[in-house]
Amino acid sequence: MRLRQKVIVLAVVPLVVALCAIALFVRQQGVTLAAEQRATIQRAYLASKEAELRHYVELATRSIAHLTRTGDSGPATQREAIRILSSLSYGEDGYFFVYDTRGNNLMHPRQPELVGTDMWEWRDSTGAPTIQRLIALAGEGGGFLRYTWAKPSSNRAAPKLGYVVPIAHWNWVMGTGIYLDDVESALALVDAQQSRNIEETLLWMAVLATVAAVGVAGGGLALNISEGRVADAKLKALAQRVVES
Repeated sequence: MRLRQKVIVLAVVPLVVALCAIALFVRQQGVTLAAEQRATIQRAYLASKEAELRHYVELATRSIAHLTRTGDSGPATQREAIRILSSLSYGEDGYFFVYDTRGNNLMHPRQPELVGTDMWEWRDSTGAPTIQRLIALAGEGGGFLRYTWAKPSSNRAAPKLGYVVPIAHWNWVMGTGIYLDDVESALALVDAQQSRNIEETLLWMAVLATVAAVGVAGGGLALNISEGRVADAKLKALAQRVVES
C-alpha cells in the first residue's frame, strides 16, 4: 500500500470509528431519555387517575353518609346504602363495588352474578390475591391497588387501578376503579414515536458518516491523482533535460 493510500485509510478509519461511537452514545442517551419521559408521562397519568378516583369515592361516601351516620347497621339500612351505591356510575365502565371484610361480594352492578360469592381466594390473571389486598388496604384506612379485572364494555381482562375505603362499623370495603388500557395505549404510542425518533436520528447519522467518509476518501483520491500527475510531469521534464544534456 502506497504512502498516500495509507494516509487516506488513516484519515477515514478514525472518522468512521468516531462517528460510530457518537451514534452509540446518542442511541444510549435517546433510550435513557425515552425511558425517563415515559415514566414521567405514566406518573402524570396515574396521578390524574388517582385524583379522579378519590373524587368519585368521596362522592359515593357522601351519598350514603346520611345512613352511615345514624349508627344503624340493620339489613334495611344496608340494603338502602347498596341500592344508592349501585345506582351510581360514571362512564361506560365506571361503577362501585362493596365487599365485607371476609371477602364476600355484597354489590357489583356490572357483574351481579358475583353478589353473595366468597371471593377471598379469588386471584387475578397475575395470580395476585386481589380481594385480600383490597381488604388489607381498607383495613389501613384506604388506598390504591393495580390489578386486572374483566372490563364490562369488552368482557376482557384489562389493567385496572382500584381505590377502596372502609365503612368500619358495617365491616364493609367500598371502592371503585378505572381501567388503564387507555393509558397503556397512550404509552405504547409514546414508545413507538420515541423509537421512530431514535431510528431516524441514527439513520441521519449513518448518512452523514457515509457522506463524510466518501468525501474524505474522494478528497484523498483526488489529491493522490493530482500529486501523481504532478510527479509524472516532473519526471518527464527531468527525462527531457537528461536527453538534452
